[in-house]
Amino acid sequence: MKQINVAVLGLGGMGGTHVGAAKASPYVNKIIGYEPDPERARLRGEELGIESTADLDAILNDPDIALVTIAAINAVHAEQTIRSLRAGKAVLCEKPMAENLADAKNMVAAEAETGIFLQIGFELHYSKMYTTVKDWIDAGLIGTPVNCHCRYYCSEFHLKNTWRSRSKGTMIGEKLSHYLDLQRWFMGSPVEDVFSMHAPNAVTYFNHPDNHQINLRFENDAIANLNFVMHIGETDHTDPLLELLEKQSDDGHFLQYHIFGTKGAIEADVFRRRIRRWEFSDSPKQLVSKIVETLTFPKEEDQVWFHNTHGQNVRVAELVAKGLPPENPATDALETMKVGFAAETSEREKRIVKLSEM
Repeated sequence: MKQINVAVLGLGGMGGTHVGAAKASPYVNKIIGYEPDPERARLRGEELGIESTADLDAILNDPDIALVTIAAINAVHAEQTIRSLRAGKAVLCEKPMAENLADAKNMVAAEAETGIFLQIGFELHYSKMYTTVKDWIDAGLIGTPVNCHCRYYCSEFHLKNTWRSRSKGTMIGEKLSHYLDLQRWFMGSPVEDVFSMHAPNAVTYFNHPDNHQINLRFENDAIANLNFVMHIGETDHTDPLLELLEKQSDDGHFLQYHIFGTKGAIEADVFRRRIRRWEFSDSPKQLVSKIVETLTFPKEEDQVWFHNTHGQNVRVAELVAKGLPPENPATDALETMKVGFAAETSEREKRIVKLSEM
């Protein structure tokens, strides 16, 4: 079995997840971490049990490093990706690709220029809840999907004076791009029009909207809606006597998908740890709808089912070690980024935006 050396750029919370996945992969030999501040690099390296450095050039000039995973702040995603690709490194970069569309396009151009592996971290493509939904759709169990709703209500958990609350980007790129990406994946048709709105903020210290209603129309005339609010769910104070998702299932938190097709429908509900499928049939009196399949999962499998970053990163290390191409092409991730930037344009200019404008 061929093993590779991996560099993790950015050793914050998400960087720690990347390091953990690299340690779990049988295809990884050595891990080196990067932080621009030498003291933080040293401390985080010790905490994570890996070699670390504040010298990015040393990483990029090391011929033994085959894969770079980027978990740094959004503002440096494009720069670090392009430099890594041009240094001959395969790249897995966290979403959003970049803080603006021009930089995201430059990342894809660098991939085409170098012919090097580039995948963007849309790990919900590896999460069992959503792969099951996609399998049901592809098997034709709900007919043709025509309408998709995502309701995402949560509490404010990015905190004051953090880079996320001060970010120039919006929650669309930082968080909601995952769920726009799923809508594109489920509906199986290119997005044609985007119309989005936001109301005044409740979270006054955010440098961006804390709520969004994003509407999509696809080329096949299917539609989708994503409704996001980041302040209604009760604030989590980490009570050790309470199981987190069980509490959040009835305190204002929602993360639900409903996909309606011509022959049935699907519901994916994170906080209820449940997926359900309806089947439609005809009768002399009316259309008959019946729940025909229900799947649930235990709390111990939460991350595997609804945010499988670990599984994605383990798989990417295997792909790179075996010389295989990305499973989720960066060109497809760019289409999701276009939808997000179209939504921002729609909110700013208060109009419907055609994706072709992006």
